[in-house]
Amino acid sequence: MTSQPDSSETYDVVIVGGGIAGLTVAYQLGNENVLLLEKEDICGGRTLSMDMGPYVFNQGAQMIPGGETNVAKLADELGVIRTLIDKTHTSTYMNGKYVTGSSEFKFLLGLPIPLWEKLKMAIGIIRMRSRYSGIVDKSPRSDDRKLQELSEKTLVERLNIRDPDVKAFWDSVAKSSSSLGATEVAAFQPVNTFLHHAADEFFVEGGTVQITRALADKTKASIETGAIVTEVASTDSGTTVQYEKNGALHRVQSKKCVMAVPTPLTLSVLQNLPDNKRAALAQCEYGAMSSAAFLVDRPSEEFFGDGVWRVPVVGMKTIGIGDPTFTFSNAVKREDGRGLIRLFAGDDGSQTLQKMSDDEALDAFENDLFDIFPTARGRVLDRAIKHWPYAACPWRVGRLDIIDDIRASHDNIHYCGDYTENSGLESAVLSANRVVSELAAG
Repeated sequence: MTSQPDSSETYDVVIVGGGIAGLTVAYQLGNENVLLLEKEDICGGRTLSMDMGPYVFNQGAQMIPGGETNVAKLADELGVIRTLIDKTHTSTYMNGKYVTGSSEFKFLLGLPIPLWEKLKMAIGIIRMRSRYSGIVDKSPRSDDRKLQELSEKTLVERLNIRDPDVKAFWDSVAKSSSSLGATEVAAFQPVNTFLHHAADEFFVEGGTVQITRALADKTKASIETGAIVTEVASTDSGTTVQYEKNGALHRVQSKKCVMAVPTPLTLSVLQNLPDNKRAALAQCEYGAMSSAAFLVDRPSEEFFGDGVWRVPVVGMKTIGIGDPTFTFSNAVKREDGRGLIRLFAGDDGSQTLQKMSDDEALDAFENDLFDIFPTARGRVLDRAIKHWPYAACPWRVGRLDIIDDIRASHDNIHYCGDYTENSGLESAVLSANRVVSELAAG
């Protein structure tokens, strides 16, 4: 490795991480004297997408939640086109049964669980919506009593779940939002996710990556990709950031530094971190997720049925299956004649899949696909897979008690990312808005 001399130039801000959180900070600062460092060859983080046929495989984030959320407003400001996902049916795959209903009542009636458990679930959902609907996609505050209720117990404890099949159902919901099961994660994340699934959701035309591409195109900041940050240290005048690129070592100075990467990466490069801050960040563990897409030789609706976009999967390595073609026009789907099906796995399944070759992992996903939709056997034309080692930061019991410590800046270093809020695109943008305010306040 060739060592380069220290840069004589001092940036106003250096941002570590080119996902949606870091890019939103760079864009909103509107300052040419900002440097953003991203270790991958392209920016985007968990918004990456790829084309498969005429369709889009969103490898990470699937949609924009809500029409008036911060991320929705940001997409509109950037000129990114979003389309309402007009889902009309609620569905799940459970105990070998594909259940779908045009109303929540019909869906609950069709679940393969005892009638008494269906009634309890219905009452629990009504109470959940009545009490907690106001928390959906909001920034968690440590003094919010309702959030305290959802953070002091696991989902199983909060909902008093005893039936193993009902627990397995909520495990699927919990893993989709946090990567962990319903006995491991505090109720806050899965309740938030369950409630916003019933609200408006929007597909980003061209893939979720269009948001981060637009941010990268419109920011005034300098962007360095392929830049692996190895050390961030506070100085008397600001911060020093050291990074490797193309085998050469670079060092730059900045007045402020924004850490917009997962906490394990943050902890690995920050020097002289105060003990209380290190302890708070160490609580922000990450879970993995894996996603796979299968291009098939017939339209997706022939498998899912009309009005079905997303299907929680219970009791399998796959925890969810969805139709990425849902918002594409019937004309496009008729003309092409093919469909696309996406499956994903939570932390335990993903950890197993990441130990396999891509072909082996795709075979495992494909076996789940054929179990759920037997008529898909022999119809796969192409397939792709993506692993996310740092996919989601689950809220364990007591997380709300340290959220202020997690967010707190120190020594001109600021912390940005969905781990400082909840999880997902809206939380990433919320964290960016907070950090921009902190930087403006000096």
